[in-house]
Amino acid sequence: MSTPDGSGTSDGWAAPAGWGGPSEPAPGPASGPAAYGQPAAPSQAYGQAPGYGGGPYGGWAPRPPEHKPGVVPLRPLGLGEVLDGAVGVLRRYPRPALGIAAIVAVVSVLIQTVITATALRPFLQLDAQSLESGGAAAIEGAIGGAVAGGAVALILAVLSGAVLTGALTVVVGKAVLGEPMSLAQTWSSVRPVLLKLIGVSLLVGAVVGGVLLAGTVVGALLISLGAAGAVLGVLVFLTTAAAGLYAYVRLSLAPCALVLERSGMRASLTRSSVLVKGDWWRVFGILLLVLVIGSFVSLTLQLPFEALGAGSFGGIVDAERNVLTARSLALSAIGSIVTATLITPFTAGARALLYVDRRMRAEGLDVALAAAASNRS
Repeated sequence: MSTPDGSGTSDGWAAPAGWGGPSEPAPGPASGPAAYGQPAAPSQAYGQAPGYGGGPYGGWAPRPPEHKPGVVPLRPLGLGEVLDGAVGVLRRYPRPALGIAAIVAVVSVLIQTVITATALRPFLQLDAQSLESGGAAAIEGAIGGAVAGGAVALILAVLSGAVLTGALTVVVGKAVLGEPMSLAQTWSSVRPVLLKLIGVSLLVGAVVGGVLLAGTVVGALLISLGAAGAVLGVLVFLTTAAAGLYAYVRLSLAPCALVLERSGMRASLTRSSVLVKGDWWRVFGILLLVLVIGSFVSLTLQLPFEALGAGSFGGIVDAERNVLTARSLALSAIGSIVTATLITPFTAGARALLYVDRRMRAEGLDVALAAAASNRS
């Protein structure tokens, strides 16, 4: 886990040596303490009865108390614990979690609102007279502005998503151990890896987008050949769509690995692929459920603001002047800011907890975190 000054990681979060592949098991039981992530050797010989004062032979021993210094217990997590932990991060760390989300949301939404108003205004001002005289050129210019505005909005979404994912990963790293974290500490921890976070987000998007683009082009070419080619083209498109989804899930934990392990971009992509391997369906299911929950709550929060701005063209166009109204844009922007501030930290926190869970299951991270929590207490 990153230190408060963002200079490095603590022993608890560092990637285990030789994580790229499992080592060969020893031919027999070894003496001394167990290796990292492996269970300790039993202290009694096989068949030996428990010593005086122990529980009855063959009886049920009492379950040891659960170690939970932070928002989740230090053991492999269930689905409910991932979701509850993401909400717990927002409750226990409202300033760093919601504060940085609000700042990023305000900046990105304001820029997108200005771009939207500028790009759509010429298109909405088209009337019958302008269509008769140079209407085609006006329409092309308006469409070009809308496309450019959409591209800028997409870039802003990637940048803001990278910042929020990195910041919430830092907060979750502290929340798992129950350590305090301020907004300033969160920013100082994520700032050194901000460019790498953006780079990882772009790389994941390039991989997934490249697969989908290739499938779309090949599928379109096959469809243009006729009926037989159409069937094959649809199959190619569906196959590449599945491949793109598979690649996205395999690489979905890369930002978390980059922030908490302070690894490079390529190493974080490899780490994510290794951690997800063997548990792809579970990771996919949790990510999908988090997306569904976030989308439903976002729609619920956004609807009142859209309804309030529905007095003109559904809140966008003035019925008399056919121009964008400041009222509708302001209400839409406020709704977007509120939604992004509340929902984005939840989804990013759930992703970070899923990364923690995968390391607990695959590498025994819970043992290292429990030791780190005990040392600090």
